[in-house]
Amino acid sequence: MVDKAADEVVAARGCTPAEVTPYQVAKYLGCEPNGALYAKVRDWRRRRQDERGLAAIDMPAGAEGDFRAMLEQLTTQAVDHFVRTVRMVGGDLDRTAAMRIADAERRRVEAESETAEVLDLCQKAETDLAAATVRIGTLEDALAQAQRREDVLRGRLDQREADAAGHDTTAGPEEIVAAEAAEPSHSDGVDTDTPVQHAMPFHAADGASE
Repeated sequence: MVDKAADEVVAARGCTPAEVTPYQVAKYLGCEPNGALYAKVRDWRRRRQDERGLAAIDMPAGAEGDFRAMLEQLTTQAVDHFVRTVRMVGGDLDRTAAMRIADAERRRVEAESETAEVLDLCQKAETDLAAATVRIGTLEDALAQAQRREDVLRGRLDQREADAAGHDTTAGPEEIVAAEAAEPSHSDGVDTDTPVQHAMPFHAADGASE
């Protein structure tokens, strides 16, 4: 900032760097001159005087052409080196991309395999569920049949209890069931219409024969 202000003071006053004072630079910057500003102005003045002290050097007639040729050669070499570097980097990028593609393909195959396993498990679960549903339906039907048989037997038992109650109110359900079990069944070929002769005691039979 001090260098720019000092250069503008030189341009505005049309003087040399040696004629510029720190006060002028401070006034241009709108600040008070201090030790740091004085040191910066002295450094600027020294550098500008050194620049003015450089002598112009005349170059030979062919030096410019040689310099241009050398510059073109260096430029060509630099471009070739840049192209080789780009190709090397491009090759590395291609290899890296190929590795990433291969890794992505491997992960895709693994994901597909895992998906297939999950689908197989889902299908097996659906099959097991269907079999379980059929089994549950079969058990429910069997339970319903057993319930119906129980209802029929309970109805018969209630009817027999009611019938027995009409004849003997003192007989309990267990006695009724035992009595029914002791009764002969019609399916045994016994004619229920034929009178049954009860066996007589031996002494009664002897008296009858007399």
